[in-house]
Amino acid sequence: MTFGTWFGEPAKLSPLLRALSTLDVEVVVTLGLAAKPDEFDVDHDRVTFVGFTPMDDLLDGVDVVVTHGGAGTTAAALMKGVPLVVLPQGADQFFQAERVAAARAGIALNPPSQTPEALVAAVKTVLEDVSIRENVTTIAEEIAAMPSADEVAATLEAGR
Repeated sequence: MTFGTWFGEPAKLSPLLRALSTLDVEVVVTLGLAAKPDEFDVDHDRVTFVGFTPMDDLLDGVDVVVTHGGAGTTAAALMKGVPLVVLPQGADQFFQAERVAAARAGIALNPPSQTPEALVAAVKTVLEDVSIRENVTTIAEEIAAMPSADEVAATLEAGR
């Protein structure tokens, strides 16, 4: 679970994390800049907290990402072929959530549906629905086939 730099409020996330920790899954939470592990009211034996870590380093072996839907997290998960459960909080996150759901690369839970029960149901669905995994794998393959940023920059520079 990652809610970016500023949306990881312990009071809001703790009930969600407690619900996730009832599943037979390993729950890893990235901390933003404003929260500390001891501020979360969770079973610390069932929930692991990590400080800032590049998403690329965190996503290997991950089966689902629960996120606020920030552009960086969403893109990183899609590039790795990891399905998402998106709980948008603000800014462009609602757009990201809508696009993830429309592509069937995961599930979006908009307020007021961001309850612990709804999150558990969404995570279970994402883990069990083969079509979601197939869709996100296709998206990852499409992204991998795109030219790199360096290639695009070189093309643009050559066209001057």
